[in-house]
Amino acid sequence: MIDKQPPLFRLENVSLKISGKLLLENISLDISQGDFMLITGPSGSGKTTLLRMLNGLHSPTSGNVHYNGKPILNENLAQTRQEIGMVFQNPAVFMGSVRENLLLRQRWDASFLPSEKDTANALQNVDLAGDMLNADARSLSGGEKQRLALARVLLNNPKALLLDEPTANLDEALAAQILERISKLKHDLGLTVVLVSHQSSAYMEGISRNIQLDKGNIT
Repeated sequence: MIDKQPPLFRLENVSLKISGKLLLENISLDISQGDFMLITGPSGSGKTTLLRMLNGLHSPTSGNVHYNGKPILNENLAQTRQEIGMVFQNPAVFMGSVRENLLLRQRWDASFLPSEKDTANALQNVDLAGDMLNADARSLSGGEKQRLALARVLLNNPKALLLDEPTANLDEALAAQILERISKLKHDLGLTVVLVSHQSSAYMEGISRNIQLDKGNIT
């Protein structure tokens, strides 16, 4: 008998209360390997809070969050977070070159030594030119900064991508380019993708599931 593969993420009756405010209420959710999930809902519905829960950035007040069949908050949380790449709505871009931003992890992990080919491939995967490596990262456009943050995450060879409003404040054409690239990366690299948006429309082909949040509940 073949054992059924556990979901990549499992949330069991998860609630979160901060400073007396209930942000998530009794959320139960499975996300399977290879899923492309879109989480929608109005501002303040709990979308970003849920996404941060999937990366161990929030601890539930009650309930359990599992990753790959184990509690996400474990002794290997740093390794887990490398496997679960997260790109925030306003990604951090630090003083220095694009290369220095890509290799930021070296500041605390001396074993992180991607090759020049790996670095160039990470840029190519997000449609940034290799000759940008020496450019001032803070001079990039909003869309280029989003793609730089995505390339930085891809250098960790993640199993999953968590994306918080990746097209916020971008024009429609650029937003479409970034979302098309995410869809292609999901397909080419076999990633599990969870994408948060306040909009209800399915952005792109390939979305396998769409859940809606409202006031901390799945509707």
